[in-house]
Amino acid sequence: MQESDEFWDFYWEVHLQDMEDLGKREAILAISKLIRRLAVNPDQRVRLLELGCGEGQIIGALVEAHAQVPSINASHGVDYSRKSIEICRRLYPGMTFTEGDFTHPDQMAGLGQFEIVLLVNALHEVFSTGYSRDLGEVAVEQSKQRVEQALTSAVEHLASGGYLVLFDGLENCGDIHERICIRFRHWQARRRFETFSHEYRPFRIAYRETGDPFVVELSYRDFTRYITKSIFLDKHLWQTERLESYQYFNEDEFRQVFARLGLVIDELRTLTVNYEKWYSEVEIETASMDFPVEHILILARKPGQPE
Repeated sequence: MQESDEFWDFYWEVHLQDMEDLGKREAILAISKLIRRLAVNPDQRVRLLELGCGEGQIIGALVEAHAQVPSINASHGVDYSRKSIEICRRLYPGMTFTEGDFTHPDQMAGLGQFEIVLLVNALHEVFSTGYSRDLGEVAVEQSKQRVEQALTSAVEHLASGGYLVLFDGLENCGDIHERICIRFRHWQARRRFETFSHEYRPFRIAYRETGDPFVVELSYRDFTRYITKSIFLDKHLWQTERLESYQYFNEDEFRQVFARLGLVIDELRTLTVNYEKWYSEVEIETASMDFPVEHILILARKPGQPE
């Protein structure tokens, strides 16, 4: 019996209620729907490959939820962190996990092909590793090339007719150097901004005082990086989040890269899930400007007939 959408809505509401990252929840919901769509054909294998799987939060939840789908237990996770892979193997003993850097082709050799390849909050980390000590920030063009190379490698492990699912941060399509004035709603927010501007590594953060201690002016690029990182300030995760730029491609660049890779985009959504948290920190004083779009979700198909 095929479970209804109402069943799955309730299932995920229960199983994801403790997940704080609302963006990842959206990714899981979209991938679950894709798995169900592919599994309508009882002869269709559905194997997942997650690159940059971390502690298995995404792939583990999906495989457990859809354990009845043929071949899904042949799913595979890859991550460079030995500690994360050890946790994955302990939590999901029926699955296969590999310790390795998915941006290195030699470490990806022999993995085979999969019906769904997942890149959930993984490529912004690839971009951020392009930090240049000489520049004092990320070397943007070289780092974007590294991201495209990683995507190329991921597509090589995508079966004919299979899907690449990407969820990550999104750069603004407009003028990233446009200036914006923001007003902090309380002293704690101002203090957290100071922490961000001093400790954020991928780019130098520049801002101008206005004479009002609660108001500063900065570029929209720097504002985007600040506001999307603000949820991590004062938390343990800040020690890693301060090293990573969540933004690298804008929507047009994502579309162009996917076209170069020969992928057909079936679904593209942009979304923001932390608006209320942001608004509790700052308000925007510059007329006609708003908070940035936070995430992009892409489901893209490799042409051909599924095996």
